[in-house]
Amino acid sequence: MTNTNTGTDAAVTMKTKLNPQQKKLVSSVFWRSMWLMFCTSYTKQQGTTFGWTMIPYLEDIYGKETDEFYEAMSRHQDFFNTTPGMSPFIFSLVISMEQERKSAMDTGREFDDSSIEALKVALMGPFAGIGDSVYSGALRIIATGIALGFSQMGSWMGPILFALLYNIPNVLIRYFGASYGLKLGSTYIANALASGALKAFTKGFAVLGLIMTGAMTAQYVSFKTTYVADFGGATFNLQGVLDQIMPGLLPLAITMASFFYLRKKNKPVTVLLVMFAAAVVLTVLGICG
Repeated sequence: MTNTNTGTDAAVTMKTKLNPQQKKLVSSVFWRSMWLMFCTSYTKQQGTTFGWTMIPYLEDIYGKETDEFYEAMSRHQDFFNTTPGMSPFIFSLVISMEQERKSAMDTGREFDDSSIEALKVALMGPFAGIGDSVYSGALRIIATGIALGFSQMGSWMGPILFALLYNIPNVLIRYFGASYGLKLGSTYIANALASGALKAFTKGFAVLGLIMTGAMTAQYVSFKTTYVADFGGATFNLQGVLDQIMPGLLPLAITMASFFYLRKKNKPVTVLLVMFAAAVVLTVLGICG
């Protein structure tokens, strides 16, 4: 019979306290992962910096300037790309696997070296999806939405709130990601990928981001017409007609048009120039103002 208690086992593992040496490792991973985007390239993306981040841990595991150390460094020079805030979790898992590999070498057990790279490749994509949803799709939009209200009132709390609302969760995700990665090991992540839990998590944050985008569009995108005409004693108010069709129709249309244009990888500057030119022309014609 197969063991179906992976959820219970994971919960027990999550509650396991780290010893002082492991806490020091978590703190080190937290700070060194901050440099992940320091040196990127089109061929390896974050691969070079990933290898640099791993140097002190590989030296501790295999010794300085040993053949095993250089072999491990070679493994971690390949292509890698994920959301930086999610990387401490992956770093901790990889360090755990390198420690397991060293233990297998010392006891004469077999260890598949390719499994380490396979784990990195398997996680960087899903975690990039989760990270982009959390950071770009949720945190940044929520922080911007709250901060804009204060900024529009001229309050200095606007930028302060943005920095706090965005960076406090960022720091917590990084630190506890490193901690949980060290506790869980690779088994739980493999089960989460197979069960679709990571996919559901990503979709949930994507939906939250879309809700916040819609709310910000309704609150901060404003465009009204001023065109009023008299036809045989009957007053025609263009904005009134548009409001009867659907309130906020023009702001929604502008937002969606910009979205579809930018989605085709066009330049945002072009959108700004077109909006500026259209605003000048429509104002001169008396349609808006």
